[in-house]
Amino acid sequence: MSTTLNERRLDPAPVAILGAGPVGLALANELAWRGVRCVLIDRRTEPLRFPTSESIHARTMEHFRRWGIADAVRYAGFPPELPRNVSFVTRLTGYDLGRVERPSNRQQQIVSRSISPEGAIWCPKFLFEEVMRRRLRDAGTVEILAGCELDAFEQDAEGVELFVRDLATGHAFSRRALYLAACDGASSSTRKSLGIKLEGKFAEGRNLGIFLRSAELGEMMRARDSVMADIINPDFSANLSAVDGDELWRLIIFARDGDPDTLDPETCIQRAAGRKTDAVIVESRVWAGHTVVAESFQRGRVFLAGDAAHLLWPRGGFGMNTGVGDAVDLGWKLDAVLKGWGGSELLASYEAERRPVAVRNVAEAAENYRAESSLPISTHLDENSTRGEAERARMSRAILETRTREWSTIGLQLGYVYEGSPICWADGTVAPRAPDGVYLANTRPGARAPHAWLDPETSYLDRFGRGFCLVHRRGIEVAAFDRAAAALEIPLSTLDHETITQEALYERALVLVRPDGHVAWRGNEMPEDVEAVLGKAVGRVRRECEHLAREAPVRSSLGRS
Repeated sequence: MSTTLNERRLDPAPVAILGAGPVGLALANELAWRGVRCVLIDRRTEPLRFPTSESIHARTMEHFRRWGIADAVRYAGFPPELPRNVSFVTRLTGYDLGRVERPSNRQQQIVSRSISPEGAIWCPKFLFEEVMRRRLRDAGTVEILAGCELDAFEQDAEGVELFVRDLATGHAFSRRALYLAACDGASSSTRKSLGIKLEGKFAEGRNLGIFLRSAELGEMMRARDSVMADIINPDFSANLSAVDGDELWRLIIFARDGDPDTLDPETCIQRAAGRKTDAVIVESRVWAGHTVVAESFQRGRVFLAGDAAHLLWPRGGFGMNTGVGDAVDLGWKLDAVLKGWGGSELLASYEAERRPVAVRNVAEAAENYRAESSLPISTHLDENSTRGEAERARMSRAILETRTREWSTIGLQLGYVYEGSPICWADGTVAPRAPDGVYLANTRPGARAPHAWLDPETSYLDRFGRGFCLVHRRGIEVAAFDRAAAALEIPLSTLDHETITQEALYERALVLVRPDGHVAWRGNEMPEDVEAVLGKAVGRVRRECEHLAREAPVRSSLGRS
């Protein structure tokens, strides 16, 4: 995967990416899919094996589908037929407190067919990261500097100078890039160098993560037909989740007031199981939860994405999935600017669109944490008595009221809207109101364009991505959009509805969909100024559109000579 020093190209890269975690790999894949060359810098020479980020949301799977890796991720190693059920228990050998039924990876795609061509799945990070790395190797557009550290960078009006050091040899060298995307994690040195502060609450709670191997725990969880268990008792709260669906597990201990400063992993495993087990500890880590978002996602030619821009509680699977959303939003905009059809204001819209989504997801994850930490835990909860039975019934009601929403988030996964985006044409409509966890398809500007099936295997979403797409009612003359797009050099395709149901789903006769699958504009009639509609959608100020429109005939004649 890495290159040797004497093989490294010395010509400038259009984009440099710092950090080869899920978000850095996602941005590299987005750029590779668009044919944009980049250099990926990472301290590691081998991927991290500690299991995190196993919950992949439906919207992330839709992006994976566009890159051509959705099935590879779905079947990357986690048993595809294993139901992703969640049990609430006092201990693994204790009492049941509740349950959330969830389909298997394979079945979820079938269940979700009406709203998405994909579905949320369970796949540990080290499995889906390898799929993304393999695709990058096949793409051949990404230069990977593994085992290298970015010591410093300097940016000017033309690009970013990167000062890199090979950690194995100490050899220092510099590289030039037009843009730098910092996907370098929670302690981002890039963010600190830029002087960008994090806003919110830091280091809430004391927690211990344990990566372990235990066939016995696997038998206990198979008996409960679950891949995850939330463990709640008077002693402590914990979460046990499957890594390989068999004998590898991750146990998270949420320390309470009065617990010792240093939690013993072996003791914690026994307390979670309810008895001594055959568990072998692979690795353990102490960590603290955060509820913070960077005050800015951009400084000049440098952008923050993923954990460098926002830190969330690991409740609901929002962390990695929010970062992939960052990568997709930034990726198509970098592509547009590098290819010349993105306007001077397009890259500034990255922060305007992604920061509000990060704030919302950080708050949602924090609310899930608060719901867990505020459960009324009785000292009699684990007791074999009438009083214990009554307390467990009370706890079950509390779990049903406050905890189950954590696993019912399709409305959040697919329903986020880039409200107030400077590159979307707001039409003054009110957002549809849906019950918690429910997704209501709509085409309000900024929303994800709805999925519908063109044939049993092809979704509307499969037609989006390479450029803009004008989805329209059959019979409407849309040549003005083609002419304006050609004049402004904006890639544009068209897609007409085949059924009345599809027309109703899209709500308007004309819907302009961006390369990332979000709606830029909609209307029932052709706009008076089509160039203005397209110009705003790609971040061009009026004078840029006028200049390109005037020059279009000249360029056309030169192209024919």
